Amino acid sequence: VSTASRSLPACPSACPCQEYIMIVVFGIEYIARIWAAGCCCRYRGWRGRLKFSRKPFCVIDIIVLIASLAVLAAGTQGNVFATSALRSLRFLQILRMVRMDRRGGTWKLLGSVVYAHSKELITAWYIGFLVLVFSSFLVYLAEKDENQKEFGTYADALWWGTITLTTIGYGDKCPVTWVGRLMAASFALLGISFFALPAGILGSGFALKVQEQHRQKHFEKRRSPAAGLIQAAWRLHSTDASRPHLIATWRFYYDCIPSL
Repeated sequence: VSTASRSLPACPSACPCQEYIMIVVFGIEYIARIWAAGCCCRYRGWRGRLKFSRKPFCVIDIIVLIASLAVLAAGTQGNVFATSALRSLRFLQILRMVRMDRRGGTWKLLGSVVYAHSKELITAWYIGFLVLVFSSFLVYLAEKDENQKEFGTYADALWWGTITLTTIGYGDKCPVTWVGRLMAASFALLGISFFALPAGILGSGFALKVQEQHRQKHFEKRRSPAAGLIQAAWRLHSTDASRPHLIATWRFYYDCIPSL
């Protein structure tokens, strides 16, 4: 809201109040996290809490708090330049969204999928890069004389190839010769298929990985009852009176019941 100049005259006191509320909330959260860090054995005592406060996210939090206080102080004094310079530091609060996944399960899942399909991804990207380079060069050769304004250099052709093969299509550069258009259409159909392959590879990899995680969860749920059932069956077998020669299996019960 503070970046929109039209909204400031309509609510002159809303932004400072919002800043005060955010500072209070973030300050209380920061103090609570520093205090609760002692629950972990690594961060017990004032030295452990000092070590915890040097973690990257804690450093970002304290920088955001200091920058917010500085913005409010500079705004009350009318220093517009200092306020605009310090306001950019408040965008560090966006990094706090990364901490929503505290265990990092999302990033671990993404890394495992990319690692498992690294060969397929590298192959698709390599072929797509080759198609991009050759198509841009051939279109540049076809357009450099007739369309000097838009395809004056090979860098312009690379920009056109990147925008075309990634299906963005800004439309700022277009071939005008029939040879350039024919090659552009041919390479677009060929290149888009290779540029779209990584999305399909990652999609199928995510689906398989999530299915594997669900299967692992079901296995974990069934493992404890199965182990208990096996132990109960073995104890029933070992306490059978018809097999008194199984002396080793009776030691557990001898310890539990000293005298029979």
